[in-house]
Amino acid sequence: MDIFKTGYEVHLAVSEIQNFYSKTELGSITSRFINDSIKMMDSLMVKNIERELLVGYGFTTPFIETLIHSSSCSICLMPEQQGVVSWPPNFPNRSILIEQDQWPLESETADIVMMVHGLETCEKPQQLLDEVWRVLVPEGYLLVVVPNRTGFWARSDLTPFGHGKPYSLSQLARLLEVNRFQIMRTCASLFMPPSTRSFVLKSSALLERIGMKYATRVMGGVIIMLAKKQIHAPTPLKISDSIKVPLSILDGLIDPKPKPLPNNGGTYEKENIIRGNYS
Repeated sequence: MDIFKTGYEVHLAVSEIQNFYSKTELGSITSRFINDSIKMMDSLMVKNIERELLVGYGFTTPFIETLIHSSSCSICLMPEQQGVVSWPPNFPNRSILIEQDQWPLESETADIVMMVHGLETCEKPQQLLDEVWRVLVPEGYLLVVVPNRTGFWARSDLTPFGHGKPYSLSQLARLLEVNRFQIMRTCASLFMPPSTRSFVLKSSALLERIGMKYATRVMGGVIIMLAKKQIHAPTPLKISDSIKVPLSILDGLIDPKPKPLPNNGGTYEKENIIRGNYS
């Protein structure tokens, strides 16, 4: 596969990613299993969401149609480090080459953002997620697919998931939460090994069913996480901020001054002191 580097992250050429999914049996199996998991995520999204605009970022053309409904408008944004291909085939092009942190969309216009082959090769993930947060409508959804750090697919360069920075489940959740997203659901996919051997490909469906039912998420080749844009309430004003000067009525309590005892020749009657009689 043709790769090139920008900074310390590795970007796979878009033609290589496209060829993997469109021309290899392993790529076809990969897209089918991931799409099956995406369908489960789709059922968890609010049913009455408008879905007027669905945005894909990275290389989402094998997956974005899973979330497209009859009334949806969808576009694919592809980072300049990766390159761009025309999409959809046989229809007017709706794919755009962009900078990672400068999306050509108005704020609060996208209902759903899907990200595949995008986050793991991003040099500035926080800036990317800031841009995602900006374009999403309030309580809009972000669906992220990344290579699993503890899985086998992140360690093989036979697939696009073997390039870039993989994430563990906790790392991805923490990254999204810090950037104002609420985690809704997480699952894993690709429990088969990333192999082109015929017996692995033929048994892939069985391995995936077994993995989905019995294996833990750390064994999957990819992590799929659904998150919702979180709108924070304004920070309430602290009492210390609202009362800058102590009230005069509290002067005696804040800085009490003891009343001096009268001096009767330097001695006091013990009984009078106890009773508080000093005169």
